[in-house]
Amino acid sequence: MQTAPDTASATRTEHTFELILQRSQMRLPVGPGESMADVLQLAGVPLETLCEQGVCGTCVTRWLDGEPDHRDSCLSAAEQATHVAVCCARSHSATLTLDL
Repeated sequence: MQTAPDTASATRTEHTFELILQRSQMRLPVGPGESMADVLQLAGVPLETLCEQGVCGTCVTRWLDGEPDHRDSCLSAAEQATHVAVCCARSHSATLTLDL
């Protein structure tokens, strides 16, 4: 059985970063306490979510550039090399580029 990530680790990288959407060329700021999924949905980007805790993998999206702060429990290390669960992940880098 999979469980949600430890909430203590969820307080790690809480700085504002910029989400860059490669295909649409949108640039969206993600502030502390905001999820990428929420920011994307508020900007009108179609995105399916379900658990919003990084367990189900519904929101998994391919990332292209930057350094994601993975906080999910649904992706393997190999999958994290190319994909990110936007419901719970943050970014270690100032920008994170998604294949959207």
